[in-house]
Amino acid sequence: MIELTPLARPYAKALFSSALESKKIDEMASELKTMALASKTDGVINTIENPALSRQDVVNVLVNLFEESISETSKKLLEILAENKRLKLIETIFVIYQELLEEYKEQKSVEVFVAVDPGKEAKQNIEQKLKSTYGKDANIYFSKDPSMMGGLSIKIGDETLDLSIKGKVKKLVNQLNF
Repeated sequence: MIELTPLARPYAKALFSSALESKKIDEMASELKTMALASKTDGVINTIENPALSRQDVVNVLVNLFEESISETSKKLLEILAENKRLKLIETIFVIYQELLEEYKEQKSVEVFVAVDPGKEAKQNIEQKLKSTYGKDANIYFSKDPSMMGGLSIKIGDETLDLSIKGKVKKLVNQLNF
């Protein structure tokens, strides 16, 4: 599969610069999140990949879909992406934009991988401990990974703290194979 980050980065940087100029960085993040979530739905995927529709038809469908929830800047982004056959980059653009936003606001992004969804109290405890360590404005995201078998894994930037059963088993196997 092709790596989308290099293709999406210029779009995300341009959007971020535009949002910074207009002082609407959080609003743009919200719009991108909406478009990224919608871009994963079967209906939008089928529309984007439909060979019977022209690029302008695809843009019209997407603009009508998001009519109330996106700005003119986001509509222009959809037009440019459609023109360049890059509509599949929306989710990657959102991820890069979010990274730029966190860097600008000097926030940390913490991703917590769990085997099963934690209870409300456990989730609050995890968030509280992470926020006390990485700052109260840290963005904490939970992702489900059943292959972990149990425990959790925490990823901050390019560092990972693996406290999962799968990680412990892998470590034990490595020690036994020395």
